[in-house]
Amino acid sequence: MDTISSIIKKAQDDLFPELEKKIRLELQKKDKNWLIDQIIYLTCERHSLHEQKNRLEDMKKRLDRIHKVGYDDRALMNFVDKYRKISREYLEESRFLMQPPHMGLATIEPHQRSKKGEILLEEARDMLYLTLYGDTTINVNLTRGQEEVLTIILPLSKSDSLFFLKAVTEVNADGTWSDPEGVSNDDHTNNVGLQVEFSDHKKGSIGMAIFVALNLINLLHVNEQIFYARMEKVERSSLQSL
Repeated sequence: MDTISSIIKKAQDDLFPELEKKIRLELQKKDKNWLIDQIIYLTCERHSLHEQKNRLEDMKKRLDRIHKVGYDDRALMNFVDKYRKISREYLEESRFLMQPPHMGLATIEPHQRSKKGEILLEEARDMLYLTLYGDTTINVNLTRGQEEVLTIILPLSKSDSLFFLKAVTEVNADGTWSDPEGVSNDDHTNNVGLQVEFSDHKKGSIGMAIFVALNLINLLHVNEQIFYARMEKVERSSLQSL
């Protein structure tokens, strides 16, 4: 007995040979470079959709982790106390990093981090996310009261390392720093400023946790010698070089 699906499939099978023939004839008329461009575009478009799916799954896992652990003001203080003095040397000696590129060069790839390095990087990303956006819906209970704007400045080529941030405003920010050793000059580099509004504790404890989390993300992934993060309040502004 025929169904709608079987009727549609039969019609498609009947039409496909003629459709394929017409498509081939049209493509044969096109310039070779145009065809190459179209193939590249379609390939990248498919990759982009796949990447979006991966990021949605990554965000779901992040929110689940945050909700499961739960965070309050004390949890942020513990995070700051534990990681505020961590260094690149310690990460390499303790095998969080394995033969990473010189600071200021390429980003650190997953294969250059050990399993515990990956876990620490995700912990830092989770902390950055929850301090900026966390509320009771994901089991984050922080004392907030001071509205601020966080600006992160990094090379445009590395801005994707903070893909999990949301409600971000991008501004151009040309580099002006020169490395005395000539390894990673920032002078005239195509930088980007990422701005995010958030609410800090009046004593700045949330902001401090943000700085520590950003430092970890830089040490474990971004890999900049000079990684700027600035927080601006109504009364004053602060600039810290991580």
